[in-house]
Amino acid sequence: MAGLTNWTAGSVILKGTDTADSLLILIKGSVEVVISDVTVSMSPGSILGLGVGPGEVYGCDYRVKTDCATYACPYTADEGLESIFTEYAKLAPTMTQQAVRNAHKSYNALLELLEAAKAQYSAVMSRLQAYPDLCRKTGDPINDYSALSSFPKPPEDTGIDGWRVNFIKSLISLENKKDELLTNRSGLSIGLTGMAVDFIKDVRSKISEVEKYRKDLKTASTEFMMVFSALSSKKTALASGGGEDLSSLTGLFDRILLYSKLPADQTTEIREAMQEYKSISDRYGISDDIRKIRRRLSNAFYPLYEAVLMQSIKERNIPIYVKLFLMFGLLDETLVTQEELQTLYGFASSYRPDPKGHVMCAYEWLYRIYSLQEEPSRNEFDMDYPAYLREQKNNGDITAEQEKKLLNSARNRLHFELSNMFILGNRMTFGRISVFEPVFDDVNVIGSMERGYLHADRINEELNQLTDRDFSIFYRNDIYSNPDQNITQLPIHREFRPNFILMPVMGSRFALWQEIEGKKRQSSARVLVPVIMSEDIPTAMTKLCGEFRWEMCKTEQGVHWNDMRDPSLTAEYTDYLQFYKKNSMITADIKEKIKSELKKHNNNYKAVFVADYTDYIRFESNGSLRLLKNAREILAKYCPFSGKAKELLSDNPQYKPYIERFNNHEARDRRIIALTIKRFEKEGIEVPQELKDEVTYLSH
Repeated sequence: MAGLTNWTAGSVILKGTDTADSLLILIKGSVEVVISDVTVSMSPGSILGLGVGPGEVYGCDYRVKTDCATYACPYTADEGLESIFTEYAKLAPTMTQQAVRNAHKSYNALLELLEAAKAQYSAVMSRLQAYPDLCRKTGDPINDYSALSSFPKPPEDTGIDGWRVNFIKSLISLENKKDELLTNRSGLSIGLTGMAVDFIKDVRSKISEVEKYRKDLKTASTEFMMVFSALSSKKTALASGGGEDLSSLTGLFDRILLYSKLPADQTTEIREAMQEYKSISDRYGISDDIRKIRRRLSNAFYPLYEAVLMQSIKERNIPIYVKLFLMFGLLDETLVTQEELQTLYGFASSYRPDPKGHVMCAYEWLYRIYSLQEEPSRNEFDMDYPAYLREQKNNGDITAEQEKKLLNSARNRLHFELSNMFILGNRMTFGRISVFEPVFDDVNVIGSMERGYLHADRINEELNQLTDRDFSIFYRNDIYSNPDQNITQLPIHREFRPNFILMPVMGSRFALWQEIEGKKRQSSARVLVPVIMSEDIPTAMTKLCGEFRWEMCKTEQGVHWNDMRDPSLTAEYTDYLQFYKKNSMITADIKEKIKSELKKHNNNYKAVFVADYTDYIRFESNGSLRLLKNAREILAKYCPFSGKAKELLSDNPQYKPYIERFNNHEARDRRIIALTIKRFEKEGIEVPQELKDEVTYLSH
């Protein structure tokens, strides 16, 4: 390939696999260099093959874009760029100019490729985020794509030093002076060209990395993207009336009764109660007669629910119509519209348990009680299951032997939970006591069912948004001990996330049933929520957490919960509200505001605190100050902000003293933990998970 050669459009001048034995000066026409899947156009004066050492492969294809001519120059270890620039001194300014231009073009190609990688990643992740809701609409099972969701993000930038990019841009701005600057200055031409060559090498390397990232992402996401596309088409078909065949749900009431194996007398009662209820012309009415009908239906409903639940426990392979009943209380398909039936079917078909086990449907929770995985909840008289049996024995209703037997009776434990927490919890989460009935009915559907559906992902998302502001809320004080390392009592914190039980109703209220399990302070709270929420979910979650803060403090403090000799959240808040009139530090205007708040909440200190906590989390965390100074001071002390909220308010005069005090306290604790961890590392012992978790806790 020596001397002058003419090329026609479409020809390949150099192949990526060819060994470099010459460099070609582009005399006329244009050529495209293909770097991975990126194409860079080269103009006359460009040196083809630049950046490759003698004897190496070119690594890129050079294709003719328009008819062109090249001149080949020998390229050996002894005869490199210097010989070319010396022999063709008159072309040196143009060759340098094109080298710099090509460097800049290559960088722009890298930028475009990086943006394409980001767009590709964003498209996959946005579909992954939408995937569960799409399955809930189509009724398809939600498969696990956690491996894809943890696929690394593309690089944020090119990885090329900014000063090098700016230098290239500066050289391009001097193009109109190239002859003046470079003529008869071969050393400067060679130096600038060499710099451009190094730049191009680095850019090509980055292009290869980004191209590999895009191919790996495509390989990892191909199956999911095909599934998502198919589900999107299915959703479109559903919207246009081509939905699932729901004929299997026809005669739902009779099929559930058959499945339940309910005794004949109870079957007759639920049939009559259902028939009477369906005959009401205004099922939303509140007359005494209608309430009596609802009460009869409720009384008949729960034995049926228990019977169906027992059958599902025995079979463990729950038909979809049974799942609809256990999850939503759907007993008769004629009480809902076809669209609502389709929506509930989608929810039930796509349902998957919470991987972390903290959010579960009511029937899943009841199975935990039956299988002795969890202790039954306290009843409405705040009495746990052992205390209830003990009272029965003391009253002479059962013998000591029966008490011992019933204590671990799966059936009796389940019945206790159903008769107490489940029945009352269903009513509480429904919210509108006067019109409550446990059967899912279209008249009780308020707002969007899809927007209100409280699946595990939604609950965890809402809870995480709150703990991003109030990180310490579910942590309890504990002690770490390791005698082998001479550690007797090291204060640490352990997190106990609440258990959320999805009650089979569409309702308007979250209810904190109990803040701990029995008398075990190191345990999770039990929260009852409607499986479909008709009110604002973030507000309900915040109020719930405010109530938890109050009740947990009372539990930890015991009889001293309102005793200022043992300061605590409840003690200080009670003191603040109880004696505000005598507080000389509070102005008359503020006293009137406190009086108004107390009146608004029927003089209930807990209710005032929950309202203040809600404002604290929803508004003050964003810098919108609404609380009175005294309330803010107590909340900042016992419910310190974390994360972005703490960062945002760190310079705010209203919060700065509290945040500094909290940071100093955390810094002291971090030093103690760091010294303890160093001791393990020094002796080559793996650091205990408890200490790693404490580092995480203290980093917020």
